[in-house]
Amino acid sequence: MLLTIAGATVFNLLIAYVDSEWDGTDWEVERSRVAVEYTAEAVSERYRDLSEAAVAELKSFPCLFAVEHEPVPTRIGYLTDVAVSGERVAIKFEFDPNLPALPSGALNDMRSEIELGKLELYRTHWAVKDQPLWEILIDKGYLTPEQVSAALKVRSPAPMPLPVAESNPSGAEGLPREVFIVHGQDEIAKLDAASFIQSLGLVPIILHQQASLGMTIIEKIEHYTNVGYGIALYTECDEGRRRGELNSRYRARQNVVFEHGYLIARLGRKRVAAMVKGHVETPNDISGVVYVSMDDGGSWKDTIRLELKQAGYNV
Repeated sequence: MLLTIAGATVFNLLIAYVDSEWDGTDWEVERSRVAVEYTAEAVSERYRDLSEAAVAELKSFPCLFAVEHEPVPTRIGYLTDVAVSGERVAIKFEFDPNLPALPSGALNDMRSEIELGKLELYRTHWAVKDQPLWEILIDKGYLTPEQVSAALKVRSPAPMPLPVAESNPSGAEGLPREVFIVHGQDEIAKLDAASFIQSLGLVPIILHQQASLGMTIIEKIEHYTNVGYGIALYTECDEGRRRGELNSRYRARQNVVFEHGYLIARLGRKRVAAMVKGHVETPNDISGVVYVSMDDGGSWKDTIRLELKQAGYNV
């Protein structure tokens, strides 16, 4: 159900020393404690330098504003500004007025789900967690799907019109600049792919970031896939096995397999690529398509650029 509500699977966890630090709209923390402590290495690698691009992404993620030992409720909100000065990081923030605070003890209750460190509640810091916050809060009963949907609707970007084929600097004559990205719950893989597409002068289309306009999921897919190219991200999101077997294998989310096949039918195999991150089982009946290993070294970028060139793009 959450795929129809939100796709973000990264959130900020900011823990202050005393509750009065969240009384205003400003907070400071040592830079060495930002996106480093209690943050997965791959996530830390992406955000700890606090570059302009990193800050822009961090501001788009929801935040939990907590206090050491959880003596008071934890608030939900967003960063509005991040400034680095020497060894200090100053932020501005706002709480989401459409979402209730989480009761004291909620973080400890979600310890395993949000991968809360054993002593994390005893440390002032800013961690970045690669976990589906909205899904966890709904499953735990702290929020309802209606509350999350209503809150995100307020923050939704302006409706994006249906892409149309037009002449443009990055694409060949008649090719749309938009590239549709199909993804699961690996937020870092999605962001890496989207950033690379943008660096080529093209426009990444990520379904959950587009306005619903009253459409169902399948209607949104139909609406936003009038694009020039498609990329499907096969990441280690689910596990599955054949009945009777003992060992399971990582699989992509079911929506990824479905949308991958849909893009092939709509755009043709030569205008769709699949990127595989980790040890993920790929569908046996989707053959003759491009599968690119999303390696840590970044060589996948050269492969995708080549595929785009062969599809007619000037990249």
